[in-house]
Amino acid sequence: SRQGARDWDLFAETAEGYEGKGTWELYGVRVLFYNGELIDYTVVGKVGWIDTKTKNMKIEGDVRTTSQNGYQFFSRIVEYQSAKRLLLSPEKVKMIAPPEGKETGMVVLGNEMETDIEQNIMKISKDVSATKMLSNGKNFTIKSNSASFSGNSKKVSFFERVLIQVDSLRLEGPEAQFEYSTEAKFLNSLLVKGGVKVSDIDKYATADQVRFEVNENRFVFNGKPRIVQNNDEITGDKIIFLNGGKRIKVENIKARVDGK
Repeated sequence: SRQGARDWDLFAETAEGYEGKGTWELYGVRVLFYNGELIDYTVVGKVGWIDTKTKNMKIEGDVRTTSQNGYQFFSRIVEYQSAKRLLLSPEKVKMIAPPEGKETGMVVLGNEMETDIEQNIMKISKDVSATKMLSNGKNFTIKSNSASFSGNSKKVSFFERVLIQVDSLRLEGPEAQFEYSTEAKFLNSLLVKGGVKVSDIDKYATADQVRFEVNENRFVFNGKPRIVQNNDEITGDKIIFLNGGKRIKVENIKARVDGK
């Protein structure tokens, strides 16, 4: 416990203590981490060590960390820093998001994980890549430097050099956020903001932000939207790529054709 509140419960198949060392070596480990009286995270692994003074832990061997809302993280090692209530994995990690109806959950790979138990935020960083299957059966991929996931909701964000590939369209920007339906079951849209560039085989477009509406397979550009195709440039109040960019709609169009 911590200051009268439950911190964690630890279970193991066997445990060995060493006199004078203040540590226990554990086999077949399962640890439940609490926020209040709720179990927020469960960590299981083959072998573990705990320092009886600091309450710091290390768990190794096919480690699986599961959040209460269904995110699963797989890694070789997880360390628990008791004073800060942090779960850390300094090596490669694979995350599988909970399924969305009949659709499989997003898969995310990275080289480092940090989970803040108090804030209930999970972060993956360093060469992050993610794959998500859409309702139409197609996949889209995301690359970034970091990504965060909420343990309380389905809030998902990607940060720093975000690159998204949807069919032949390529989106680049500093930040992307997943936006879910009211019931928080299905992905409605993906918002890329902070200055975005979208490129296709024969054109590219820029805007302050771009929303990819998944079910409609369209891209909505807002905030100084501009599209360039060959030597033609079009601006307007809003630009919309329909049918994945095969058709274009511009509101209050202003065009510059052949550089004139």
